[in-house]
Amino acid sequence: MKWFSNRYAYPLVGLAMLASIVLQVAWLTQLFRAQQVQVARDLEHAISDATRMSDYLSVAPGHEKSENFRTFFLSAEWLQLKQAFTSMRKRKVSSRFSSEIENDSTIIDISLRFPNNKLRQKKNHVVRSFNKGETLESVMAADHRDLIRMDSLVKKELLKNGLDVNGYHLLHNYDTGKPEDPQMWKRAQQADYRSQLYAYNINFFFHSYQYVVPSLNNVVIYRMRYYLISSFLMLLLTGLAFYFLFRVMRSQRLYTQARLAFTGNMTHELKTPVAIIDAALDAITRYQLTHDPVKLENYIDISKTELQRLNQMIDKVLNLEQLDNGGIRLQPELYDVQQGLESVVNAMRLRNEKQGAIINYLPSAEPCFVDGDPVHLTNVFYNIIDNALKYSGDNAIITITCNCSHQDVRISIADNGPGIQKIHQERIFERFFRVTDNPDIHNVKGSGLGLYYVRQIVNLHKGTISVHSSGQGSTFIIDLPAYNEV
Repeated sequence: MKWFSNRYAYPLVGLAMLASIVLQVAWLTQLFRAQQVQVARDLEHAISDATRMSDYLSVAPGHEKSENFRTFFLSAEWLQLKQAFTSMRKRKVSSRFSSEIENDSTIIDISLRFPNNKLRQKKNHVVRSFNKGETLESVMAADHRDLIRMDSLVKKELLKNGLDVNGYHLLHNYDTGKPEDPQMWKRAQQADYRSQLYAYNINFFFHSYQYVVPSLNNVVIYRMRYYLISSFLMLLLTGLAFYFLFRVMRSQRLYTQARLAFTGNMTHELKTPVAIIDAALDAITRYQLTHDPVKLENYIDISKTELQRLNQMIDKVLNLEQLDNGGIRLQPELYDVQQGLESVVNAMRLRNEKQGAIINYLPSAEPCFVDGDPVHLTNVFYNIIDNALKYSGDNAIITITCNCSHQDVRISIADNGPGIQKIHQERIFERFFRVTDNPDIHNVKGSGLGLYYVRQIVNLHKGTISVHSSGQGSTFIIDLPAYNEV
């Protein structure tokens, strides 16, 4: 399983993520095209609505009170009928519309005209006739007003339908169907949307109206915003799920390796004092040291020291189990931090007297009290100072300071050891983790449980612990809430 996970896990996850991305891109591409078609339909519907309204307004004067008149010219059937006549231009068929009010009715005349014989290939000449009082200039001015009105109606319909597009109109000659501006027509051929040709009034026909939108991308993307967000979130969550899964797998693997290393290391640690005690008792009985009180006392002291060391290692394991099971219950009381530090320092000085270790203790002039558990806080101080002595090696110099304020009590423990690399400074408080031994220091014993226990106890006291190290030496700083009477 380890071989499989190391060799195939990451490629399989990469393949799964790639497949997810490809599927999402394919789905979004298909959806984008479908939305483009739908937006084009919506645009065409808006333009046709604007055209119907423009038709009605062009003949509305005098018919404002006729509901049937309004209903007829605003109907989809009328637009289809008019578009059919407009499209007949391709078959050389011309049409003519006229309206007349007679008493209680309105008469609409629609006439079709087409040549009997095949037309000669020559330039068409369009002859227009005007009603009484009309001139070409007046008719063209009216047509221009209707064109402005058509633009206004188109914008109104687009806004009503939520179509925020940047478009423009293109005019075609009504009789020939040719564009009035060939350059603009060529540019319109590359546009995403071009509407049908619409006549925007009924009284006279000079131009056909076509609405052009160069790009529909902004509108389509806006309509797809929820799909895009959900797709992105799905890919993000999938990626995060894989990321945290691998982190958990990696942590489990590292934890398993650390636990195996801890088991082997602890077995060796436990066997060492047992072997020493066994050798001391064997020497006492074999050489009958009862007759040599000095040697007997020396061997008994050695056995006591090793038993104390063995008891400390067992306490660490038991404390760890209690922490994991939530079994540790603090018994806080008014605790003098400086007194606790002084007792630990005196014990350490006595124990390391022969190694030449120097422990400098600089207490505060004022007493420093916290609301804490004396047993566990004493163990915290012991663990940190013991680590500082072990990793500093021979000629260790440990400096301990204690300062207090109204808010907190700060304990600083500095050593002259090899220091701790920045990448290890946070991990040293993890269970079973141990920094790789410095090449100049040999046989640094430990279980990897001390600093994990320290952080848990400090956290239970609502305090903080941190380490600072740059180059030579390390400094551990503990901040505990100061005791204040309510």
